[in-house]
Amino acid sequence: MHFHGQARPALRIFMCFLDEAGPRLELAPDAPTPDDARLEVDGWTFVLSALLFDQAAPLTIDIGPKGFAIDSKLDFSEAGGSCGGSCGDHHQ
Repeated sequence: MHFHGQARPALRIFMCFLDEAGPRLELAPDAPTPDDARLEVDGWTFVLSALLFDQAAPLTIDIGPKGFAIDSKLDFSEAGGSCGGSCGDHHQ
């Protein structure tokens, strides 16, 4: 991400349920609230609800050339996908 002299926004970690592979943690720019947990990694500020932090901790955020990777203790292996009607024979 290039911000051309602007301050980096805080990035919110949140649960996304719209991925075909099932739920996962995602990122989006958002302003922190007083009730958020905050993490600082390599000059980036990450915020998430205190409840999600309690459920997901410990969290690891890797920042690499291809973007951000979030790892947590949350286990989505049994959650299944949520294809929103675009999957093949599962809607027939």
